[in-house]
Amino acid sequence: MIVCRECGTQNADDDLFCGGCPAFLEHSGEHVPDDAPMIEPAAFEAPQKDGLVTRIKHAISGDHLPPPSGAATGLDAPPGPVADGGTADDGLDDEQRRARALLAEPAVHEPASPPADLPAPTTSNGSATGARTPEAMVPQAPKARPRKVKQPPSKKILPGDLICGACGEGNPDSRKFCRRCGESLVEAEVMKASWWRRILPAKKDKTLKASERPDRGAGGANVGSKARVARGKFLGKLAQGRRLIALLAIVGIGVGFAIPSVRKMATDSASDAYDGVRRTVSPTYSNIPIDPDRVVASSASPNTDGADVTDGNTLTYWEPDAADRDASVTVTFVETTDVEHVLVHPGKQENGGKVIRPDPRPRELLFRVVDESGSVTEVNASIADEDGYQTIELGVDAAVSVETVIVNCYPDPEITVCPITELEFQSKD
Repeated sequence: MIVCRECGTQNADDDLFCGGCPAFLEHSGEHVPDDAPMIEPAAFEAPQKDGLVTRIKHAISGDHLPPPSGAATGLDAPPGPVADGGTADDGLDDEQRRARALLAEPAVHEPASPPADLPAPTTSNGSATGARTPEAMVPQAPKARPRKVKQPPSKKILPGDLICGACGEGNPDSRKFCRRCGESLVEAEVMKASWWRRILPAKKDKTLKASERPDRGAGGANVGSKARVARGKFLGKLAQGRRLIALLAIVGIGVGFAIPSVRKMATDSASDAYDGVRRTVSPTYSNIPIDPDRVVASSASPNTDGADVTDGNTLTYWEPDAADRDASVTVTFVETTDVEHVLVHPGKQENGGKVIRPDPRPRELLFRVVDESGSVTEVNASIADEDGYQTIELGVDAAVSVETVIVNCYPDPEITVCPITELEFQSKD
Protein backbone atom coordinates (compact mmCIF):
# COMPACT_ATOMS: atom_id res chain seq x y z
CA MET A 1 0.00 0.00 0.00
CA ILE A 2 1.21 3.52 -0.86
CA VAL A 3 0.09 6.48 1.29
CA CYS A 4 0.20 9.92 -0.32
CA ARG A 5 2.09 12.49 1.77
CA GLU A 6 0.12 15.33 0.18
CA CYS A 7 -3.44 14.27 1.00
CA GLY A 8 -3.10 11.02 2.99
CA THR A 9 -5.05 8.89 0.45
CA GLN A 10 -4.32 5.15 0.47
CA ASN A 11 -3.37 3.75 -2.97
CA ALA A 12 -2.54 0.33 -4.37
CA ASP A 13 1.08 -0.77 -4.78
CA ASP A 14 0.93 -0.55 -8.60
CA ASP A 15 -0.65 2.94 -8.77
CA LEU A 16 1.54 5.66 -10.28
CA PHE A 17 -0.59 8.67 -9.30
CA CYS A 18 -2.65 9.39 -6.21
CA GLY A 19 -6.39 8.86 -6.37
CA GLY A 20 -7.21 11.86 -4.18
CA CYS A 21 -4.84 14.39 -5.77
CA PRO A 22 -2.68 14.51 -8.93
CA ALA A 23 0.52 13.84 -6.95
CA PHE A 24 3.14 11.49 -8.45
CA LEU A 25 3.45 8.67 -5.92
CA GLU A 26 7.09 7.94 -6.74
CA HIS A 27 7.99 11.32 -5.21
CA SER A 28 5.05 12.02 -2.88
CA GLY A 29 4.14 8.48 -1.76
CA GLU A 30 5.34 6.28 1.06
CA HIS A 31 5.19 2.47 1.00
CA VAL A 32 3.70 1.01 4.15
CA PRO A 33 2.69 -2.60 4.94
CA ASP A 34 -0.97 -3.45 4.45
CA ASP A 35 -1.29 -4.54 8.09
CA ALA A 36 0.49 -1.49 9.55
CA PRO A 37 -1.70 0.69 11.82
CA MET A 38 -2.59 4.04 10.31
CA ILE A 39 -1.30 7.03 12.31
CA GLU A 40 -3.85 9.79 12.52
CA PRO A 41 -2.48 13.35 12.16
CA ALA A 42 -2.21 15.33 15.40
CA ALA A 43 -5.20 17.51 16.09
CA PHE A 44 -4.67 21.30 16.13
CA GLU A 45 -4.95 22.78 19.63
CA ALA A 46 -6.32 26.33 19.79
CA PRO A 47 -4.68 28.75 22.27
CA GLN A 48 -6.45 28.84 25.60
CA LYS A 49 -8.39 31.99 26.45
CA ASP A 50 -8.07 33.86 29.76
CA GLY A 51 -10.61 32.98 32.40
CA LEU A 52 -13.19 35.31 33.90
CA VAL A 53 -11.08 36.21 36.98
CA THR A 54 -8.04 37.02 34.82
CA ARG A 55 -10.07 39.24 32.52
CA ILE A 56 -11.51 41.15 35.58
CA LYS A 57 -7.99 41.59 36.97
CA HIS A 58 -6.73 42.99 33.65
CA ALA A 59 -9.72 45.34 33.46
CA ILE A 60 -9.02 46.76 36.98
CA SER A 61 -5.22 47.07 36.66
CA GLY A 62 -5.16 48.03 32.97
CA ASP A 63 -1.89 46.13 32.35
CA HIS A 64 -3.33 44.52 29.27
CA LEU A 65 -3.63 47.90 27.50
CA PRO A 66 -0.73 49.32 25.49
CA PRO A 67 1.06 52.38 27.03
CA PRO A 68 0.28 55.85 25.62
CA SER A 69 2.50 57.11 22.84
CA GLY A 70 5.67 58.82 24.12
CA ALA A 71 5.28 57.46 27.66
CA ALA A 72 8.02 55.36 29.14
CA THR A 73 6.99 51.98 30.46
CA GLY A 74 8.27 50.49 33.63
CA LEU A 75 10.38 48.10 31.59
CA ASP A 76 11.99 50.87 29.51
CA ALA A 77 12.92 53.14 32.43
CA PRO A 78 16.42 52.60 33.71
CA PRO A 79 16.73 51.40 37.24
CA GLY A 80 17.67 54.10 39.78
CA PRO A 81 16.69 55.77 43.01
CA VAL A 82 13.29 57.31 43.49
CA ALA A 83 12.23 60.40 45.41
CA ASP A 84 11.22 58.67 48.63
CA GLY A 85 14.65 56.97 48.98
CA GLY A 86 13.64 53.61 47.38
CA THR A 87 14.60 52.18 44.04
CA ALA A 88 12.74 51.94 40.75
CA ASP A 89 12.61 48.13 41.06
CA ASP A 90 10.36 48.37 44.11
CA GLY A 91 6.84 47.27 43.35
CA LEU A 92 7.88 45.13 40.30
CA ASP A 93 7.52 41.40 40.16
CA ASP A 94 10.30 39.00 39.15
CA GLU A 95 9.27 38.85 35.48
CA GLN A 96 9.41 42.64 35.14
CA ARG A 97 12.83 42.82 36.85
CA ARG A 98 14.30 40.22 34.46
CA ALA A 99 12.83 42.04 31.44
CA ARG A 100 14.34 45.37 32.68
CA ALA A 101 17.74 43.73 33.12
CA LEU A 102 17.68 42.45 29.52
CA LEU A 103 16.71 45.86 28.17
CA ALA A 104 19.42 47.62 30.11
CA GLU A 105 22.22 46.08 27.97
CA PRO A 106 20.95 45.63 24.44
CA ALA A 107 23.21 43.67 22.14
CA VAL A 108 24.19 45.59 19.01
CA HIS A 109 25.14 43.51 15.98
CA GLU A 110 26.92 45.44 13.26
CA PRO A 111 26.58 43.96 9.78
CA ALA A 112 29.90 42.81 8.43
CA SER A 113 31.12 44.89 5.52
CA PRO A 114 32.54 42.99 2.55
CA PRO A 115 36.32 43.22 1.97
CA ALA A 116 37.26 46.09 -0.25
CA ASP A 117 39.89 44.10 -2.17
CA LEU A 118 37.49 41.49 -3.70
CA PRO A 119 37.14 41.83 -7.51
CA ALA A 120 33.76 42.57 -9.03
CA PRO A 121 32.01 39.51 -10.48
CA THR A 122 32.30 39.08 -14.21
CA THR A 123 30.70 36.86 -16.89
CA SER A 124 32.40 34.21 -18.98
CA ASN A 125 33.36 36.72 -21.70
CA GLY A 126 35.02 39.10 -19.20
CA SER A 127 32.30 41.76 -18.98
CA ALA A 128 31.05 42.94 -15.60
CA THR A 129 27.78 41.50 -14.38
CA GLY A 130 24.86 43.75 -13.56
CA ALA A 131 21.55 44.88 -14.93
CA ARG A 132 21.42 44.58 -18.72
CA THR A 133 18.85 45.38 -21.33
CA PRO A 134 17.45 42.12 -22.76
CA GLU A 135 18.23 41.48 -26.41
CA ALA A 136 15.49 41.33 -28.99
CA MET A 137 14.37 37.80 -29.94
CA VAL A 138 12.47 36.55 -32.98
CA PRO A 139 9.01 35.32 -31.98
CA GLN A 140 8.91 31.53 -32.00
CA ALA A 141 5.94 29.40 -32.98
CA PRO A 142 4.36 27.78 -29.93
CA LYS A 143 5.38 24.17 -29.55
CA ALA A 144 2.58 21.67 -29.38
CA ARG A 145 2.45 19.76 -26.14
CA PRO A 146 3.03 16.02 -26.59
CA ARG A 147 -0.24 14.16 -26.56
CA LYS A 148 -0.67 11.13 -24.35
CA VAL A 149 -1.04 7.99 -26.44
CA LYS A 150 -3.70 5.53 -25.35
CA GLN A 151 -2.29 2.16 -24.37
CA PRO A 152 -3.92 -1.13 -23.50
CA PRO A 153 -5.13 -1.20 -19.89
CA SER A 154 -2.84 -2.93 -17.42
CA LYS A 155 -5.80 -4.64 -15.70
CA LYS A 156 -9.16 -5.98 -16.78
CA ILE A 157 -11.72 -3.17 -16.82
CA LEU A 158 -14.75 -4.10 -14.74
CA PRO A 159 -18.27 -2.66 -15.06
CA GLY A 160 -18.45 0.66 -13.24
CA ASP A 161 -14.74 1.51 -13.63
CA LEU A 162 -13.72 4.93 -14.93
CA ILE A 163 -11.82 4.83 -18.24
CA CYS A 164 -9.19 7.56 -18.52
CA GLY A 165 -9.64 9.58 -21.70
CA ALA A 166 -5.90 10.30 -21.95
CA CYS A 167 -4.27 6.88 -21.59
CA GLY A 168 -7.20 4.42 -21.58
CA GLU A 169 -6.46 2.96 -18.15
CA GLY A 170 -9.29 1.61 -16.00
CA ASN A 171 -9.72 3.12 -12.56
CA PRO A 172 -12.04 2.32 -9.63
CA ASP A 173 -14.96 4.71 -9.32
CA SER A 174 -13.57 6.00 -6.01
CA ARG A 175 -10.57 7.66 -7.68
CA LYS A 176 -10.47 11.29 -8.82
CA PHE A 177 -7.27 11.06 -10.88
CA CYS A 178 -5.92 8.36 -13.20
CA ARG A 179 -3.74 5.74 -11.55
CA ARG A 180 -1.34 5.63 -14.54
CA CYS A 181 -1.05 9.17 -15.93
CA GLY A 182 -2.58 11.40 -13.23
CA GLU A 183 -5.21 12.91 -15.56
CA SER A 184 -8.45 14.13 -13.99
CA LEU A 185 -11.33 11.62 -14.11
CA VAL A 186 -14.14 14.21 -13.95
CA GLU A 187 -15.16 13.56 -17.57
CA ALA A 188 -14.02 9.92 -17.69
CA GLU A 189 -16.22 7.33 -19.39
CA VAL A 190 -17.88 4.76 -17.15
CA MET A 191 -17.47 1.12 -18.20
CA LYS A 192 -20.90 -0.36 -18.87
CA ALA A 193 -21.84 -3.96 -18.12
CA SER A 194 -22.55 -6.45 -20.92
CA TRP A 195 -26.05 -6.44 -22.37
CA TRP A 196 -26.84 -9.85 -20.93
CA ARG A 197 -25.72 -8.72 -17.47
CA ARG A 198 -28.06 -5.74 -17.71
CA ILE A 199 -30.96 -8.02 -18.69
CA LEU A 200 -30.42 -10.67 -16.01
CA PRO A 201 -31.21 -9.57 -12.46
CA ALA A 202 -28.16 -8.98 -10.32
CA LYS A 203 -27.60 -11.44 -7.51
CA LYS A 204 -28.02 -9.66 -4.20
CA ASP A 205 -25.83 -10.53 -1.26
CA LYS A 206 -27.77 -12.00 1.61
CA THR A 207 -27.74 -9.75 4.65
CA LEU A 208 -27.19 -11.77 7.79
CA LYS A 209 -28.79 -10.79 11.04
CA ALA A 210 -26.98 -10.55 14.36
CA SER A 211 -25.75 -13.91 15.74
CA GLU A 212 -26.17 -15.55 12.29
CA ARG A 213 -23.41 -17.31 10.36
CA PRO A 214 -23.18 -17.97 6.64
CA ASP A 215 -23.62 -21.73 7.18
CA ARG A 216 -26.25 -21.54 9.92
CA GLY A 217 -29.81 -20.30 10.15
CA ALA A 218 -31.41 -18.04 12.69
CA GLY A 219 -32.20 -20.92 15.02
CA GLY A 220 -28.69 -22.36 14.84
CA ALA A 221 -29.66 -25.09 12.38
CA ASN A 222 -26.77 -26.25 10.21
CA VAL A 223 -27.81 -25.10 6.73
CA GLY A 224 -24.70 -26.64 5.17
CA SER A 225 -25.61 -30.07 6.49
CA LYS A 226 -29.12 -29.82 4.97
CA ALA A 227 -27.64 -28.80 1.63
CA ARG A 228 -25.26 -31.74 1.69
CA VAL A 229 -28.06 -34.12 2.62
CA ALA A 230 -30.25 -32.80 -0.23
CA ARG A 231 -27.36 -33.10 -2.69
CA GLY A 232 -26.71 -36.65 -1.52
CA LYS A 233 -30.36 -37.59 -2.04
CA PHE A 234 -30.33 -36.14 -5.55
CA LEU A 235 -27.15 -38.00 -6.49
CA GLY A 236 -28.59 -41.18 -5.02
CA LYS A 237 -31.71 -40.91 -7.17
CA LEU A 238 -29.57 -40.17 -10.21
CA ALA A 239 -27.50 -43.29 -9.57
CA GLN A 240 -30.65 -45.37 -9.22
CA GLY A 241 -31.93 -44.01 -12.54
CA ARG A 242 -28.69 -44.90 -14.29
CA ARG A 243 -28.80 -48.44 -12.91
CA LEU A 244 -32.38 -48.78 -14.14
CA ILE A 245 -31.43 -47.60 -17.63
CA ALA A 246 -28.48 -50.03 -17.76
CA LEU A 247 -30.76 -52.90 -16.67
CA LEU A 248 -33.32 -52.08 -19.37
CA ALA A 249 -30.53 -51.91 -21.98
CA ILE A 250 -29.24 -55.35 -20.98
CA VAL A 251 -32.75 -56.85 -21.12
CA GLY A 252 -33.38 -55.28 -24.53
CA ILE A 253 -30.13 -56.61 -25.95
CA GLY A 254 -30.87 -60.07 -24.61
CA VAL A 255 -34.36 -60.13 -26.12
CA GLY A 256 -33.02 -58.82 -29.43
CA PHE A 257 -30.39 -61.50 -29.73
CA ALA A 258 -32.95 -64.17 -28.88
CA ILE A 259 -34.77 -63.37 -32.16
CA PRO A 260 -32.68 -64.47 -35.22
CA SER A 261 -33.85 -61.74 -37.58
CA VAL A 262 -33.18 -59.02 -35.04
CA ARG A 263 -29.81 -60.57 -34.20
CA LYS A 264 -28.78 -60.65 -37.89
CA MET A 265 -29.89 -57.08 -38.47
CA ALA A 266 -28.02 -55.84 -35.41
CA THR A 267 -24.90 -57.80 -36.37
CA ASP A 268 -24.92 -56.51 -39.95
CA SER A 269 -25.44 -52.92 -38.80
CA ALA A 270 -22.61 -53.17 -36.32
CA SER A 271 -20.33 -54.76 -38.92
CA ASP A 272 -21.10 -52.09 -41.52
CA ALA A 273 -20.51 -49.36 -38.99
CA TYR A 274 -17.20 -50.91 -37.98
CA ASP A 275 -16.07 -51.30 -41.59
CA GLY A 276 -17.01 -47.71 -42.38
CA VAL A 277 -15.01 -46.36 -39.47
CA ARG A 278 -12.04 -48.61 -40.26
CA ARG A 279 -11.99 -47.55 -43.92
CA THR A 280 -11.96 -43.92 -42.89
CA VAL A 281 -9.45 -44.14 -40.05
CA SER A 282 -7.10 -46.90 -41.21
CA PRO A 283 -7.95 -48.11 -44.74
CA THR A 284 -6.38 -51.23 -46.26
CA TYR A 285 -6.11 -52.11 -49.93
CA SER A 286 -5.91 -55.32 -51.97
CA ASN A 287 -5.18 -56.12 -55.62
CA ILE A 288 -8.12 -56.46 -58.01
CA PRO A 289 -8.06 -59.89 -59.70
CA ILE A 290 -7.36 -59.58 -63.46
CA ASP A 291 -8.27 -62.08 -66.20
CA PRO A 292 -5.28 -62.33 -68.62
CA ASP A 293 -7.71 -62.78 -71.52
CA ARG A 294 -9.16 -59.33 -70.76
CA VAL A 295 -5.78 -57.55 -71.18
CA VAL A 296 -5.26 -56.12 -74.68
CA ALA A 297 -2.14 -54.26 -75.91
CA SER A 298 -1.94 -52.01 -78.99
CA SER A 299 1.30 -53.82 -79.96
CA ALA A 300 4.03 -55.96 -78.46
CA SER A 301 7.69 -56.59 -79.26
CA PRO A 302 8.93 -60.17 -79.71
CA ASN A 303 8.93 -62.35 -76.58
CA THR A 304 6.59 -59.96 -74.70
CA ASP A 305 2.83 -59.80 -74.24
CA GLY A 306 0.34 -57.29 -72.90
CA ALA A 307 -0.85 -59.72 -70.22
CA ASP A 308 2.65 -59.68 -68.71
CA VAL A 309 1.82 -56.35 -66.95
CA THR A 310 -0.78 -58.11 -64.73
CA ASP A 311 0.84 -61.53 -64.11
CA GLY A 312 2.34 -60.51 -60.74
CA ASN A 313 5.89 -61.37 -61.88
CA THR A 314 8.39 -58.48 -61.75
CA LEU A 315 10.88 -60.34 -63.98
CA THR A 316 8.54 -60.22 -66.99
CA TYR A 317 7.46 -57.09 -68.81
CA TRP A 318 5.45 -55.72 -71.75
CA GLU A 319 7.22 -53.66 -74.40
CA PRO A 320 5.36 -52.20 -77.40
CA ASP A 321 6.61 -52.35 -80.96
CA ALA A 322 9.24 -49.73 -81.86
CA ALA A 323 6.99 -48.29 -84.58
CA ASP A 324 3.99 -47.86 -82.25
CA ARG A 325 3.92 -44.14 -81.42
CA ASP A 326 0.67 -44.36 -79.40
CA ALA A 327 1.42 -47.53 -77.46
CA SER A 328 -1.18 -48.52 -74.85
CA VAL A 329 -2.49 -51.49 -72.89
CA THR A 330 -6.14 -51.86 -71.75
CA VAL A 331 -7.26 -53.89 -68.72
CA THR A 332 -10.99 -54.82 -68.43
CA PHE A 333 -12.16 -55.98 -65.02
CA VAL A 334 -14.22 -59.10 -64.48
CA GLU A 335 -16.89 -57.00 -62.72
CA THR A 336 -17.32 -53.34 -61.95
CA THR A 337 -15.18 -52.30 -59.02
CA ASP A 338 -13.97 -49.20 -57.23
CA VAL A 339 -10.40 -48.45 -58.29
CA GLU A 340 -8.52 -46.40 -55.68
CA HIS A 341 -5.01 -46.40 -57.18
CA VAL A 342 -2.53 -48.30 -59.37
CA LEU A 343 1.01 -49.44 -58.53
CA VAL A 344 3.36 -48.84 -61.49
CA HIS A 345 6.61 -50.85 -61.84
CA PRO A 346 8.43 -48.91 -64.61
CA GLY A 347 10.95 -50.26 -67.16
CA LYS A 348 12.73 -53.59 -66.98
CA GLN A 349 13.56 -54.66 -63.42
CA GLU A 350 15.91 -57.16 -61.81
CA ASN A 351 15.41 -59.07 -58.59
CA GLY A 352 14.59 -56.66 -55.78
CA GLY A 353 12.88 -54.15 -58.10
CA LYS A 354 16.06 -52.49 -59.41
CA VAL A 355 15.44 -50.78 -62.77
CA ILE A 356 17.79 -51.78 -65.57
CA ARG A 357 19.45 -48.64 -66.98
CA PRO A 358 20.12 -47.12 -69.49
CA ASP A 359 17.18 -48.97 -71.07
CA PRO A 360 14.17 -46.69 -71.70
CA ARG A 361 11.55 -46.44 -68.93
CA PRO A 362 8.32 -44.45 -68.66
CA ARG A 363 8.52 -40.74 -67.80
CA GLU A 364 4.81 -39.85 -68.21
CA LEU A 365 1.71 -42.07 -68.39
CA LEU A 366 -1.95 -41.32 -69.17
CA PHE A 367 -4.72 -43.42 -67.53
CA ARG A 368 -8.23 -43.44 -69.05
CA VAL A 369 -10.74 -45.00 -66.62
CA VAL A 370 -14.21 -45.93 -67.94
CA ASP A 371 -17.03 -46.48 -65.42
CA GLU A 372 -20.31 -48.38 -65.81
CA SER A 373 -22.10 -45.25 -67.07
CA GLY A 374 -19.60 -44.83 -69.93
CA SER A 375 -17.92 -41.73 -68.44
CA VAL A 376 -14.17 -41.45 -68.97
CA THR A 377 -11.83 -40.11 -66.30
CA GLU A 378 -8.30 -39.18 -67.43
CA VAL A 379 -5.38 -39.03 -64.99
CA ASN A 380 -1.95 -37.76 -66.11
CA ALA A 381 0.87 -39.15 -63.97
CA SER A 382 4.57 -38.22 -63.89
CA ILE A 383 6.78 -41.22 -63.11
CA ALA A 384 9.99 -40.58 -61.16
CA ASP A 385 13.16 -42.26 -62.32
CA GLU A 386 13.39 -44.49 -59.24
CA ASP A 387 13.62 -48.20 -58.46
CA GLY A 388 10.67 -50.25 -57.20
CA TYR A 389 7.05 -49.16 -57.73
CA GLN A 390 5.17 -45.87 -57.50
CA THR A 391 1.55 -45.27 -56.43
CA ILE A 392 -0.77 -43.30 -58.72
CA GLU A 393 -4.17 -42.20 -57.30
CA LEU A 394 -7.19 -42.91 -59.56
CA GLY A 395 -10.24 -42.79 -57.24
CA VAL A 396 -12.97 -43.96 -59.64
CA ASP A 397 -16.06 -45.84 -58.43
CA ALA A 398 -17.74 -48.63 -60.44
CA ALA A 399 -14.87 -48.79 -62.95
CA VAL A 400 -15.15 -51.12 -65.94
CA SER A 401 -11.73 -50.78 -67.65
CA VAL A 402 -8.47 -48.82 -67.50
CA GLU A 403 -6.36 -47.89 -70.54
CA THR A 404 -2.68 -47.03 -69.90
CA VAL A 405 -0.99 -44.89 -72.59
CA ILE A 406 2.79 -44.24 -72.76
CA VAL A 407 3.31 -40.50 -73.37
CA ASN A 408 7.13 -40.23 -73.23
CA CYS A 409 10.11 -42.02 -71.68
CA TYR A 410 13.49 -41.62 -70.04
CA PRO A 411 16.24 -40.72 -70.95
CA ASP A 412 14.88 -38.72 -73.96
CA PRO A 413 11.39 -37.20 -73.90
CA GLU A 414 11.16 -37.79 -77.65
CA ILE A 415 11.07 -41.55 -77.03
CA THR A 416 7.51 -42.93 -76.75
CA VAL A 417 8.27 -46.65 -76.67
CA CYS A 418 9.50 -48.24 -73.43
CA PRO A 419 8.72 -51.34 -71.33
CA ILE A 420 6.47 -51.62 -68.26
CA THR A 421 7.10 -54.44 -65.78
CA GLU A 422 3.84 -54.48 -63.82
CA LEU A 423 0.50 -52.62 -63.26
CA GLU A 424 -1.30 -53.50 -60.00
CA PHE A 425 -4.82 -52.06 -59.68
CA GLN A 426 -6.07 -51.91 -56.07
CA SER A 427 -9.38 -51.27 -54.32
CA LYS A 428 -10.19 -50.46 -50.71
CA ASP A 429 -11.13 -53.43 -48.52
